[in-house]
Amino acid sequence: MARDFMATLTPAELATLPEECRPARLRDEEDIEALHSCLVEEYRVSRATGAELQTLQRLTSFVVRTSIRLAELGKPSSDAPGEGPGDSPKSAASRRE
Repeated sequence: MARDFMATLTPAELATLPEECRPARLRDEEDIEALHSCLVEEYRVSRATGAELQTLQRLTSFVVRTSIRLAELGKPSSDAPGEGPGDSPKSAASRRE
């Protein structure tokens, strides 16, 4: 999904971003988190306007939402305390003993 979104950005739009915030390969959560940190900081200090600001806002918004969703997927469900994704009922039961 993240790669699909990044493909919607044109080279001209990407060129308006500071070089350190231009998305490279997005392989895993760490890449998303690193891009998230960079974009949020750039957005905080940016004096961009017009199309440059619009691109920064669009990308920052997407990456922030993606980071939130990754965090939601990574934490245990509130329905079954102690049972996270990938936990078997046996391993959860052994933790309760």
